[in-house]
Amino acid sequence: MTSIQIPVRTVDVPGITTEASPYPAATLAGGTLYVSGQVSFSDDGLVVGEGDIEAQTQCSLERLSRVLATYGAGLANVVSCTVYLKDAVLADAFNKTWVSAFDGHRPSRATVVAELLDPRLLVEVQAIACLPQTGAVRAEAGK
Repeated sequence: MTSIQIPVRTVDVPGITTEASPYPAATLAGGTLYVSGQVSFSDDGLVVGEGDIEAQTQCSLERLSRVLATYGAGLANVVSCTVYLKDAVLADAFNKTWVSAFDGHRPSRATVVAELLDPRLLVEVQAIACLPQTGAVRAEAGK
């Protein structure tokens, strides 16, 4: 059986990951971008919006947007997300911020209640995006 070889490239985004991080900000495979889970950390590693699900959701989605922008994409390019919430009671407030940020775009999504690595974190958002042709070309040029 023959396998298809797709070039894979990882990317670090300043303030989000570095080459020393245990995982990249995202992995590009073909025209699809797999974004690592984004949480509400500031660029200097402090928790933003401690105890506030709406502020943490906004920060997580802003970080997601920064990673997507590296490839000339935005939230409208997201096709699927996995969201991890610390507690199911946070879902309504989370969804309010989510709907506002995505502005009518509705990517497929799974929401899981899970213990997050830092007990101050309330939400983590992982995403898959299909890049516009210019984003894939920009990413390859940045090698």
